[in-house]
Parts: sequence; structure tokens; C-alpha cells
Amino acid sequence: MKSLHQDARGFVAGVVTQLKKTGKVSTMTPKVQSLLMKMSAGARKERQAIVESAVKLTSDEERAVERMLSTVSGHEVSIETRIDSSLIAGLRIQMADWVMDTSMKSELQNMAAMLSE
Repeated sequence: MKSLHQDARGFVAGVVTQLKKTGKVSTMTPKVQSLLMKMSAGARKERQAIVESAVKLTSDEERAVERMLSTVSGHEVSIETRIDSSLIAGLRIQMADWVMDTSMKSELQNMAAMLSE
């Protein structure tokens, strides 16, 4: 799993923790890892990304996001920007099945879920 991105590893770790609670970790972990690798491979081939933000990005910010995604994917990526004020702050980026959500909305939802456990 060391070839997976840090966020992906965090996701898999969360799934594994949940599977341990149900006692199904030994049969499900390889399936989860395989699916995540396939999703990551599909995203690396994608040349278009949707970038959502709470406010309009500047031209410099848009170029910075395009450069970052191009570096990560290994080829040029263009972005389509959308404004979603419900995100509060941060970005939500989607390339194929790969999603990176650094929005304040997502963080607040995660905190609420942790506190309710």
C-alpha cells in the first residue's frame, strides 16, 4: 500500500478499522485495496478536473491548482471551476472517481461524526 497517496491510505485505514469491528478484515482488506488502486489509476488518466470552492478562485489560484493536478497525474490537466458557498472554505476537487475534499463543510461533518461515536 505504500504507493497509495496519504489521503487514500487514511481512507483505507478507516475502512479497515470499521471492518475490524465487524470481524471481516481478513477477507475485505485486499478487495478494498484493489478497488482503491483501480480508482487511483483511473484518476491519473483523467485530463479534466472539477474544482469547487466557496468563493471564486483568482486566475493565479486556478493556475496553481492546474499545476498541482498536472504534477500529481503526470500530464496536463485542465479544470472547470464551480462555486459552492455551502463548502464554507477550502476546495473539493474531483478527477474521475478520485475526490479530494478539504472543505470546512467536510471537516465539520467529520468532527460531528467523531463526536457522535
